[in-house]
Amino acid sequence: MIPQVASDLDALATEAERQRQEVAALFSHQDREALHWRPEEAKWSMTGHLAHLGVLNEAYLATIADRIARARSTGGPSSEGPYRHPRLSSTFVRAMEPPPRRRVRTFRSMRPPPDPDEEVVRSTFDALQSMLGEQIEAARGLDLGRIRFGSPFSMLLRLSLGNALELVLAHNRRHVWLVRELMSTDSFPGRRPAAPR
Repeated sequence: MIPQVASDLDALATEAERQRQEVAALFSHQDREALHWRPEEAKWSMTGHLAHLGVLNEAYLATIADRIARARSTGGPSSEGPYRHPRLSSTFVRAMEPPPRRRVRTFRSMRPPPDPDEEVVRSTFDALQSMLGEQIEAARGLDLGRIRFGSPFSMLLRLSLGNALELVLAHNRRHVWLVRELMSTDSFPGRRPAAPR
């Protein structure tokens, strides 16, 4: 886990690539049965977790890209830091870090389909991680604290640009942790060892 580094774009870019490689390794070590196995009907499979990340990341990255483009077109605000981030959204980002301290019911709009296609969700995650890296680069020189906007899922949550980039990464870490927890279940098919961290 990386520290809260919304002012360190190099660290965020490194973490985005690390996550892309970790997920690729994790999923390549499992067969179709394991990828779609669920311990119970209400729980998600490995592919379900990745599909959920696809839904959230696509929405967040579209919003992030839009705000960066707007800031570039209007000439700012710009800064090389340090940045001031909203306290509430910084707390929310920290709450996303694994292991989950509270498990909450996911909004319907964020839930994956019951049996997502593993190749689609893997390629989607990979493409979105690449897009995340592109947006991190595009954010250089902008004021990561003063550019603020509502979450695409709840306008009540106001995020700084830096917090939004962090949130995507923290939420990814949370679900990779949950995937590893799923794989450690006694009845997980084959109990194959997880890919090395």
